Amino acid sequence: MSHKVAHNALWNVGGQVVSLGVGLVALPILLHALGAARLGVFTLALGLIGFSGLFDLGLSRALTQTVSSSLGQGRSRGQVAALVWRVIGMLAGFGMLWLVALWWAAPFLVDRLFSLSGEMARETIFGLRALALSVPFALAATGAMGTLEGLQQFRLLSLWRMPMSVLQFGLPVLVALIRPDIGWVIAALAVTRVVWMLLWLTQLHRLLPREPGVTSSRADLRHALHFGGWLSVSNLIGPLMVYADRFYLASVFPPATVAYYTVPFDTAFRATSLPQTAMNALFPALAENQARSEVSTRLLALTHRVLIVLALPPIVLTAVFAHSLLAHWLDTSFAVSATPVLQLLMIGIFLNSAARVPFTLLQAHGRADLTAKLHLIELPIFAALLVAGVHAFGITGAALAWTLRVALDTTLLYLAAWMLHRPQRVALASGASLLGMVTAALLVAVYVLSASAQWAFTGVIVLVCAVFALRLIHRERDGTRKATTP
Repeated sequence: MSHKVAHNALWNVGGQVVSLGVGLVALPILLHALGAARLGVFTLALGLIGFSGLFDLGLSRALTQTVSSSLGQGRSRGQVAALVWRVIGMLAGFGMLWLVALWWAAPFLVDRLFSLSGEMARETIFGLRALALSVPFALAATGAMGTLEGLQQFRLLSLWRMPMSVLQFGLPVLVALIRPDIGWVIAALAVTRVVWMLLWLTQLHRLLPREPGVTSSRADLRHALHFGGWLSVSNLIGPLMVYADRFYLASVFPPATVAYYTVPFDTAFRATSLPQTAMNALFPALAENQARSEVSTRLLALTHRVLIVLALPPIVLTAVFAHSLLAHWLDTSFAVSATPVLQLLMIGIFLNSAARVPFTLLQAHGRADLTAKLHLIELPIFAALLVAGVHAFGITGAALAWTLRVALDTTLLYLAAWMLHRPQRVALASGASLLGMVTAALLVAVYVLSASAQWAFTGVIVLVCAVFALRLIHRERDGTRKATTP
């Protein structure tokens, strides 16, 4: 099972790398064709699409958990299929409600939120309404993708996600080169959502067709709705805690000062997103093996090792050489103000990656309510830390507040998982101890060691992680070979 999860994680990372690469190529072309202002509107449209976790009320993630756990418990595929197609129908219905809301709110968003006027405003309203028409299709596609993850079809998802990423950016680029009207460019983006739905529903129907006369269990439906409801709370509060700091800074400091915080924050998140992408393969495996404690324990042990091997090298390199990296990428004056912010954020991002392990374990066992309640507890604490930190240390205080909040979140999640999952206590305790020692070493490297010692420390970390990565790959290859040998 651990080899299967590792294999799925590699496919997940591969698909994400291609998506990131396509975006990096497409955005400069769109900038040249549309200009900075219209490109900004296009990125806002992408952001609206990215809020699928809020729009679908957590049901796509609920499908992943329910499908994995139901099949792991030996439930018939006919019953699972009946539930899946019923929930996807509900998602399309929710999409109709969001369609009406976004269609009606488009002029208000353009006028009050985006502060646009004239021809740009008219183009944007047209684009947002085209995007609104695609919402039911997008939510149905999200439900199908969540189900395919529950079936652990990560190879299929990644193989199709690659050409679909080209379409998602390629069609808007083509339209922008022909007609640089942001309304039509966003409409092209909306068309790709319809194609996504047709693709994923076709694949889902092939793998999990609905059987005539088989109905879904009301208990399963209630579980999915309960899980999705609590998950939607996390999907609302989570982004709020991620982005509240920049909005508060914008209310206190001028935009140029805020940039010293937002630029390193966004860059750090993008640079370290791959380990979290790989972690998505763990969720359905843990949900499927809820009753097999020995399998879950092995998966947790493997995940802690993979997390450190994948996350630590880029974290150390960025934190230790933050000033040099910022100075070469932007300029020296920017690096002076942004370096302490980036260093603190890198420590927080490492802890945030670590928190994904107990977070995934709790949600795989259906405890989305617990993770949501922890977020509700953390929100006022973070608000107090943010105000106090900014008052005392400026933008560096905001980074300190965010990192302290993440440290609290990681501690609470590990504690909750340790209390609720007795068979996995040893794996959780050893993993948390290892992550704590690595975090302490990272703090020493950034704030205590001299420049020459930092070079040596970084080289050792990268070398050790590379060796362990090769060992994990070798072990995965041997396990796959044994599994396929008759």
